Amino acid sequence: MASSAGPLRDTSVVVVTLESSEVYIIVSLCTRTDTQVIYIDPTTGALRYTAKQGYDVFKSQNEALDHVTNSSKWLCKSVTHARAILGYAALGSFAVLLVATRLTASIPNLPGGGCVYTVTESQWIKVSLQNPQPQSKTENKNIQELTELDIDGKHYFCETRDITRPFPSRMPVHNPDEEFVWNKWFSMPFRNIGLPQHCIILLQV
Repeated sequence: MASSAGPLRDTSVVVVTLESSEVYIIVSLCTRTDTQVIYIDPTTGALRYTAKQGYDVFKSQNEALDHVTNSSKWLCKSVTHARAILGYAALGSFAVLLVATRLTASIPNLPGGGCVYTVTESQWIKVSLQNPQPQSKTENKNIQELTELDIDGKHYFCETRDITRPFPSRMPVHNPDEEFVWNKWFSMPFRNIGLPQHCIILLQV
């Protein structure tokens, strides 16, 4: 259930990769009081989420982490801690997840609440897929260009306010002016599974 009050905590993202190469994205948003677990389908790269309590919705991040690591017979291979999800895409033989690992509060206190963060450090997490889809030369070029983009220090966001329009904007944060949104295409997989807020709306300086 979403919290109606202001942010109660900082958003936290934990990406867990098991020895089986399965990947789970554990997200605790500042605008909610619970934690969601998003599974990356190892065959197609599609994101999987059912909104089922005790399966991929938990009361806390620790409870979700325990479930992911204890319900599998595989050991944990790597854990990445992040502050926000910036985008995701399944691209042929692999998928890529872009997360912000460090943020700077560039405008810490917006009038009426909220904070604008600049991404100061980001990380690409590459996921190998078992059933690669063929990619054209153009798609491969786009993939290459995408993963070589320099995000750090040049992109910013606000989790609770629309900052794509003159401030104060009356529009909800997840109905931005798309002209200014850098990661619209890159955030679609989260919208498609009913979790639009789990990938932030990223703007470019």
